Amino acid sequence: MDYGHWTTEIDFEPSEWFGFVYEIIHIQTGRSYIGRKQFNFTNRKRVKGRKNRKKVIKESDWKTYTGSCNELNEEITKIGKECYKFVITKLCKTKRELGYTETELQIKNDVLTSKFPDGNRKYYNSNIMNRWFAEKEQT
Repeated sequence: MDYGHWTTEIDFEPSEWFGFVYEIIHIQTGRSYIGRKQFNFTNRKRVKGRKNRKKVIKESDWKTYTGSCNELNEEITKIGKECYKFVITKLCKTKRELGYTETELQIKNDVLTSKFPDGNRKYYNSNIMNRWFAEKEQT
């Protein structure tokens, strides 16, 4: 099975799952990002002669996805994907499970405040659920 640049310990069929929680790790520094991605997305297409819209399911860009964090994506563009490890942490059957698992892992790993001994942040994540935010760094 082709998983793009993602690595995982188990073989799976994407059509049997809703999405996955992932971790992107900078190999040299150990800094990482925890996020989630759906395998498919649904559009509602207008059809002439029907009152309701037709449901159209399409595969997402999950095989080439590099996260939603701007800081991380800028670094990946500069130094290349080969400097990062893309790991599927957990597969999820429902949207609810996907959201819960991502939030749970972000809180358990303390992504907003964890720091390395040298004072640099351990995670690229700047917020959890767009509700809790990392402190701004003083310059």
